[in-house]
Amino acid sequence: MRMRTSGPILPICSSLVLVACAADSAGLPSNQAPVPSSAEPSPSSEPPSITFAWPDGAAPTVTRQLAGLDERYINPGAIIESDGTLHMFANLFTAWPGRVRIQHLVSSDGAKWTLAAPEPAIDSQDVPLGGLGADVSTGFVTDNGTWVLIFETVSSLDPWVLGRATAPTPDGPWTIDSEPILEGGPEGTWDAGGLAWPSVVRTQNGYAMYYTATARPGGDGMIGLAESTDGVTWTKRDAPVLEPLAEWEGGSLDRPRVAMTPVGMVMVYAGADLTDRGLAWSSDGVSWRRDGDVPVITQDDFPVEGKAWDAALLNREGALIYYLEIGTASGSAGTQVYRAEAELPER
Repeated sequence: MRMRTSGPILPICSSLVLVACAADSAGLPSNQAPVPSSAEPSPSSEPPSITFAWPDGAAPTVTRQLAGLDERYINPGAIIESDGTLHMFANLFTAWPGRVRIQHLVSSDGAKWTLAAPEPAIDSQDVPLGGLGADVSTGFVTDNGTWVLIFETVSSLDPWVLGRATAPTPDGPWTIDSEPILEGGPEGTWDAGGLAWPSVVRTQNGYAMYYTATARPGGDGMIGLAESTDGVTWTKRDAPVLEPLAEWEGGSLDRPRVAMTPVGMVMVYAGADLTDRGLAWSSDGVSWRRDGDVPVITQDDFPVEGKAWDAALLNREGALIYYLEIGTASGSAGTQVYRAEAELPER
């Protein structure tokens, strides 16, 4: 498994989202009631209120061939919406951990994508933070027009750290920070094993970044939160905001993907085996309530055979759009990116 934040230290597929879920900077509605703490299991046995469907069926939404690189695996990386256009910075690779190249694709509707440039926007070989690779996971555009991509370093043994790349436009050129923007805590702390799979949303006070953290490299994951007023300097919360409680989660949480909606913040996340995805709601970004006691997406729901890894989540025109990497970690089939959609409930 990919470090629970990743997986086998073999040629296997990585993952994210982020995902970049660009959010409405107007914040949450003032009449949104507080939600119970994530430390308390949901008392309800009702099914989730969200139902995802696969509008493209068995046809991938984004393929490795479309991305223009001869690699075995692809995940959606970061997706940023700007002026009505979606920008995907997809990760492509063959060995895991190993070199990752990030390709820029664009779409007006989220269904049909085109390659913006033949050359990679970023090559992990140019990342100065160590590790065997770097996987872009989320991104956003600042108030001054700077484009930001946030990635995790990829290593087989060392704790992963989060880094940042910036550019004046989505076409680059991209400049990679020489130092991490966020690292795990000291030995013995709940996040000492490293941080991975960040997902950033815009808030009333700046930015909120959700990520997977482990007490040791490759250990069980929990979801942490860091906040920033400028998107540059981040402050971590001392404790996780979501811990594994549901039976299906298998004692570990991974790959949080978060979006702002008119009815609160929504998070889609993975359990220990990565194939099943759960959903949670929050009114303040700190306390989260699971939407039902079972996953909103399971392997049985996939439009094709395979396992799942990284994902990206968007709220667009009243619907959640979830891009998921599905395929096999061995053989020549590899992975492709598939699209699931769900209508937002009226709450």
